[in-house]
Amino acid sequence: MPEINTYKIIELSKNHFQEIKKLKQKKNRRNDQKTLVEGLNLLEQMLDNGIFPLEIITGKPELSGSVFKGTKCPVYLAKHHEIMQLAETETPQSVVAVFNIPDFKLLQYKFILYLDGIQDPGNLGTIFRTAAAFKIEGVVLSPDCCEVFSPKVIRASLGSVFWIPSITEDDEWLANQKAEVIGLTVSGATTLNNLKLNRDKPLIVVIGSEGNGISKEISALLTDTASIPISTKMESLNAAVAAGIALYEITGRFSY
Repeated sequence: MPEINTYKIIELSKNHFQEIKKLKQKKNRRNDQKTLVEGLNLLEQMLDNGIFPLEIITGKPELSGSVFKGTKCPVYLAKHHEIMQLAETETPQSVVAVFNIPDFKLLQYKFILYLDGIQDPGNLGTIFRTAAAFKIEGVVLSPDCCEVFSPKVIRASLGSVFWIPSITEDDEWLANQKAEVIGLTVSGATTLNNLKLNRDKPLIVVIGSEGNGISKEISALLTDTASIPISTKMESLNAAVAAGIALYEITGRFSY
């Protein structure tokens, strides 16, 4: 086999290709607790944050030998049609990596998000990316949110789903939290910039779904609501945009 920068490129067998291809399906990702990450830039971002793959599949090993060497994992040479079957994008970078899905716990926190029914992968990934930018301690998702470790969410999050702790919990979990639970709504009791918080308690900010907002079950558990003042010409903000404004406002005014 050819050798590049002291590591070996192993030819991808048909059986191994089929095993990796299974991770395109949600049920197999869940069963195996593994997922696919596509693209050299995203792989480099994850390596920079100390997240290492189990294996790499590439159609062009000359892309970045130094990156492959730094992973210290097997690197498999695939045919173009195999890369196209593993990738999600129309023009992939010829690099797909397999990662373990982390098993997160979220036992203590000062400031976290609760996402209620976020269904759009782009929105979910962007919320994680923004949470990482503001060093939020974790994200809790309602059971009806879309899959965190789907390739689309991973790309939109720039890989941050792998280091921002996330768990899936229902309204019963939220009811048992000894925290201030602030819901971001269109008609909040106060505006976000006038929100007063008890810094002696942990804070949970709830972001509702794109179409339905915060559910009745979750609304019943809110200790307060807040809105973002916007023009009357617009009905509401995108969920990810609203989350970004809330995180900027809260972290800028309060220390947690």
